Amino acid sequence: MRRFHAVLLAVSLAVSAEAVAQGPSELRITCDRGPFGTRTYGGTAWDLYGCSDNRSVAIVTASGNPGMPFYFLFAERSGQYQLSGEGTGRPEFTRRAYDDLRRLSQQDIQALVKETQKATRPGR
Repeated sequence: MRRFHAVLLAVSLAVSAEAVAQGPSELRITCDRGPFGTRTYGGTAWDLYGCSDNRSVAIVTASGNPGMPFYFLFAERSGQYQLSGEGTGRPEFTRRAYDDLRRLSQQDIQALVKETQKATRPGR
């Protein structure tokens, strides 16, 4: 089940990242490294995943999160992180998480990205 979730995540984020990209020169990213720990946003559990560009981080509903299925992506563009999200989870839970995530500073987001870069890939 966990592997299926990671594969689905990689496909979903690749498609979503293309939609976020504004030009043909921007690379498609996948966010299938992880999870690298669980954080609480909006009172619910979210897993951290590292992305192929080594500058972005995906925050995905953890097992048991009533907001599932949903993910947020912090993607770095022009030196600033932009937050996007996608899924069909219950909005009362995803909105609370969004409210917490949008309050993170650029330094907070960089620390999350760094965490996914330093840790060894889980299960290896």
